[in-house]
Amino acid sequence: MKVVGRRRWRGGLAAAAGLLEIALRLRGDKPFIPKGVYRFASFEESDAWSLTMLTRPRKHAPRS
Repeated sequence: MKVVGRRRWRGGLAAAAGLLEIALRLRGDKPFIPKGVYRFASFEESDAWSLTMLTRPRKHAPRS
């Protein structure tokens, strides 16, 4: 086996906790990507769709 590089442990989830907390606050109870099975013609199309889903604005509740 040939080792090309080494991973450095940078704190894992403890280091990313702040970023994860911000992401959860921004998205609220809405899932990041809708559940289901999706088919794409290419990885680029899949990446573009994922980015669109992650950055879409929240739908506001209808006013009564």
